[in-house]
Amino acid sequence: MNSCVKCGAKLSKENTCESIFNEFMALEFTDPSYGQVHFLTVASYMVQHEGYSDEMYVWVQTALRKHLEEGYPTESIRQDMASGPGSTKGIRRPMNAIPLPKIAWTMTIADVASRMRDSDSYCKLVEQWGRTTLREMGPLVMKSND
Repeated sequence: MNSCVKCGAKLSKENTCESIFNEFMALEFTDPSYGQVHFLTVASYMVQHEGYSDEMYVWVQTALRKHLEEGYPTESIRQDMASGPGSTKGIRRPMNAIPLPKIAWTMTIADVASRMRDSDSYCKLVEQWGRTTLREMGPLVMKSND
């Protein structure tokens, strides 16, 4: 067993979080019954793998909350993204950025992969993963002074 250095997921020798993520993207782009949770998959993965700029962590936390707690549609999130932080700066974390605090995530992409059986279970697990990520991501959201 290996552990992911970013999220702490327990992984078999042949898997990485990135390889699982790529498998999930293939499923989501080829089968709409999987693709309906695309926003949650990408957001949860990127949050847990230190993939976002500080501005994007703030934006994604708000988008996750609106989507999961208020039912805000993902199509609206896509439209918001066009005018969000990614429209003026990069959304990816710069190589020279201040290191983020480590979080002991209680659910990771590996948990979704090990428990999914079909598109229905996949979507439920990804939603649970998204809710867990939202609940646990607080320390990653840098408070800006603007």
